[in-house]
Amino acid sequence: MPFLNVVDPAFDFAAPEVLAAQDAGWFADSPLGPIVLRHAEAQEILRDRRLDHGGDGFLRRDGITSGPIYDWWVPMVVNHDGADHRRLRGIVGRAFTPRTVDGLRPFIRATAEALADEIAEAGETEFAGAFADRLPLAVMSELLGVPAADHDLFSTWSSDIGLIFALAAGGDTAARVERAVVGLSGYIDTLIDERSKHPADDLISHMVAAWQVDATVTREELRNLLVTLVFGAHDNTSHQFSNAMVCFTDHPGQWTLLRDRPELADRAVIETMRWRPSAASVFRRATEDFTFHGLPVTTGTFMTIAVPTAQRDPRAYPGGRSFDITAVREAPLLQFGAGPHYCLGSALAHAQLREALPVLTRRFGPPVVAGEVSWRPPIGTQGPDRLPLRFAVAG
Repeated sequence: MPFLNVVDPAFDFAAPEVLAAQDAGWFADSPLGPIVLRHAEAQEILRDRRLDHGGDGFLRRDGITSGPIYDWWVPMVVNHDGADHRRLRGIVGRAFTPRTVDGLRPFIRATAEALADEIAEAGETEFAGAFADRLPLAVMSELLGVPAADHDLFSTWSSDIGLIFALAAGGDTAARVERAVVGLSGYIDTLIDERSKHPADDLISHMVAAWQVDATVTREELRNLLVTLVFGAHDNTSHQFSNAMVCFTDHPGQWTLLRDRPELADRAVIETMRWRPSAASVFRRATEDFTFHGLPVTTGTFMTIAVPTAQRDPRAYPGGRSFDITAVREAPLLQFGAGPHYCLGSALAHAQLREALPVLTRRFGPPVVAGEVSWRPPIGTQGPDRLPLRFAVAG
């Protein structure tokens, strides 16, 4: 059985040896346990009721048994099933209805144009900070009602909390996540108090009403839902934007093709998410002993899906080891999960890239890396933290 050191900062889910391991079998061993490399088996795992989201077991694996991270993570909506999960998901689900998402599209386009103006004026830009972080943050703030003056503070917390899936990387990761959880929780408490006194037409006000008027959620659950919403709506989309630009720096002809054929925007979004997903790993924990495609799985075992690898699996995506925005990809993406726990924010993330990419391709030529790129750890939310770019003149 191949061994893949996925916690090595230099690990690459699309390296030749990893794709060779995928050709040889559906899984490999790793410091985290079995790593799922193929799409079909990954889809089965996401839907298998003998596995759950891990709850406190995920944190115990990294030595966290109490404290702010534990108090946020364990009661999180994804760690609930059945009626409790439906109740909590229903409260936050109104943020991601088709009507809500479509209503945000003009704001997304206008914000993308304004940020593009700044890039055009500056010439070279650090794209992660100048665009990839700011657009999802503005959209999330518009949705929640977060004042623009608080964006910078909010951004740091939102980015650092996304390191929760990279705890195995060690270093100061846990400390950064804890600071973010504490900061965001305190800030959300302040917003809840403000909306309790002065309701507005924003998501937080509607969710506060679910607590105060409908009594369908406790205050602690409300805070947890809002912190989790920030975590899901900003950080993953921010890194997906940067990952999309890396795709196009590697494939400048595809950028020009999208400029000339903007009707390909939906396919381009799916292809960039497939090729370089921001959710590089998705895990599930066994709740009983069983055998899965010949592999004995014991209770408590974590099965980790190598999302970038599985989303290049040619068995699921014909020609899947090539980046092609004209391709029709019928197999579903894995990074958003499946079944009752399918990510509520996937449509909003898609809408942001769908509206922004044509703005960028219309206004700029293909991007070129203009300096050293710094990356998140390979597991968890993955993508550049710093992405210096220079854009060719559009012609």
